[in-house]
Amino acid sequence: MDPELKEKLMTPSPPVEAPELSPSLRLASLTRREENKVMDLHRKQSYARCADAMRFFSECSSKYTIGVVWKCKEHKHIMNECLRRANTVDDMDRARSTFVFEKQKGLAEKEGKPRTLI
Repeated sequence: MDPELKEKLMTPSPPVEAPELSPSLRLASLTRREENKVMDLHRKQSYARCADAMRFFSECSSKYTIGVVWKCKEHKHIMNECLRRANTVDDMDRARSTFVFEKQKGLAEKEGKPRTLI
């Protein structure tokens, strides 16, 4: 495999833009359920950033059944390296700030609406 193509596939696309939060909100504590939602958001963003590498592995694995372990070893390595590079602490912080921003926006929209019991 061409080293340039290999490096291109291993390099994730640029991260999504995240809103800048105040320092107090950056340290906001989230519930366990909210942290799980942040992890899911982070996972989706990582998969989107490594779509080319994942497609590369998927194309190889669709050709083989049991032999995928040996035949697609390099493809799997490329995909895992891309995901490793896309899963940094900064990326997790971006996902958390996006989640907190969306949560604030949702709360601001609900603020003016009356609450009903039914």
